[in-house]
Amino acid sequence: MTEPLQEVSDGVLEDIAYLARSKHRVEILYLLSGASYSRGEVEGTTGIARTTIDRIINELEERGWAKRTTDGGYRATPTGEQVVTEFEPFVTSMDAIRNLGDLVAWLPTDDVPIELRHFRDATVRRPDPTDPTSTVSYLTALLREASEFHCIVGVAPPVAFEKSMRDRVVSGELTTEHVITDEEYRYLLEHRNRPSRWREYVTAGANLYRYDGVVPCNLFVFDDTVVIAHSQGEIGAPLVGIESLDETVRSWALEVIREYKTNAEQLDADSF
Repeated sequence: MTEPLQEVSDGVLEDIAYLARSKHRVEILYLLSGASYSRGEVEGTTGIARTTIDRIINELEERGWAKRTTDGGYRATPTGEQVVTEFEPFVTSMDAIRNLGDLVAWLPTDDVPIELRHFRDATVRRPDPTDPTSTVSYLTALLREASEFHCIVGVAPPVAFEKSMRDRVVSGELTTEHVITDEEYRYLLEHRNRPSRWREYVTAGANLYRYDGVVPCNLFVFDDTVVIAHSQGEIGAPLVGIESLDETVRSWALEVIREYKTNAEQLDADSF
């Protein structure tokens, strides 16, 4: 449970609002946190009007966030540099929230060593209104181009995706690290033609594991691309996905998949 927010003073809120009300203030403080700049150099680097630069630098000096240097330029003080350090992840996290919208609720949050800001540049993949299978088609295209495929999933894949998995492994073009839940495993066994495809998949060299429990999300890694997918309804319903090329997200995804693999049972061809 989230701890209640402690009482926040008006001064703290005013400092936050000071930066939040002007992107020029943020830009100039970020610039000064890296090196000393004269007012003219700030103007040449940022393109901000000189009168605005003069006003903002004066304000930053008054707040103790910037100071004049011996060479006549200006640089952020240690306090100003700390403001930048703390403000940047807040800004990028808010950017991620605006980008993902209600899909932000899909991201695992408990004991997860990754921050929301790493999803700032993620792409939301929603089904085309005229083609409910468009997201699945996109994921299948990623699979057909990948040489490595890692995943943890709690729902059976669409048949087209399943066939592509098998065909790529059989052809020797794809290596896998694939974790399914016990619920998905039992579903596959009960449906005609599916067990034979999965038997071929494993026989050809796919590394397949059965996890007896619930996975935090449907998580896929196609080479450098990570997709968190969600089915809005029963098996076979249209998929929505969060796609990321961020290396930190990829490292996190691989770590999660391998953690579940460690606690899972490896399946062989006789399992089907």
